Amino acid sequence: MSARLTGKVAVVTGGARQIGFAVATRFAAEGASVVLAQRTESEGAAAQAAIRATGGKATSVVCDVADEESVAAAFDRAVELYGAIDIVVNNAGTGVAEHITDLSWEDYRRVIDINVGGVLLGTKYGARAMRASGAGGSIINISSIQGVLPLRQSAVYAGSKGAVNLITQQTAADLGPFGIRVNAIAPGYIDNEMMHGFHDLVSETPGEAIGAAKRSIVLGRLGRTDDIAGPALFFASDDSAYVTGTLLLVDGGSQSHGAIA
Repeated sequence: MSARLTGKVAVVTGGARQIGFAVATRFAAEGASVVLAQRTESEGAAAQAAIRATGGKATSVVCDVADEESVAAAFDRAVELYGAIDIVVNNAGTGVAEHITDLSWEDYRRVIDINVGGVLLGTKYGARAMRASGAGGSIINISSIQGVLPLRQSAVYAGSKGAVNLITQQTAADLGPFGIRVNAIAPGYIDNEMMHGFHDLVSETPGEAIGAAKRSIVLGRLGRTDDIAGPALFFASDDSAYVTGTLLLVDGGSQSHGAIA
């Protein structure tokens, strides 16, 4: 059975860490040439080396998704290296846990610029490259369950992910005539650094919120970063050739946020 992404070129923002790295690693294993668009040069170089060590094709480029010139340069570099872009994963993101009455404007701008602006810019420059090649493509936005069921103290983060969901639907309509599909994945409680940090902030007892989260999940466990890589592969491959404008919840069957809301 042939690899599902052979000959494809994928740009993954935030591709050196956590969910982004899991997705990039899976794509490389399936034959894609992966461009890791990472803000930190050292992290990008380490992720590039790790993927290459397993026989995958990976190149790291420095990219700040909140800066348009940086995004444009990173995508231009991907085309320069590989001739085209077939897949974009808008994964880079950040969060803040603050009560609305304590929210700083600096935190608001940072989260919106990265989580919303980064998706818009990644889509803009990815779609431009895909239109230029005439071969269509797939854009995958990493959203969050909080864009559907927000936790407390998450007005900006949840709002940013809700925006990602609507941007996904709207850009799918704009780009469909060019053969470009746009879909989103909404991870639930993924067992990684970002989730633990956030849940400890919204709970008076560190670790308490994590336990409550696990109890609310039908499958009885926190998600792993690899749990997101599989759905991303589906959206990147021809298996989803007739799927666009879709939000896929990958949350283990989270039933309620009541215990931690």
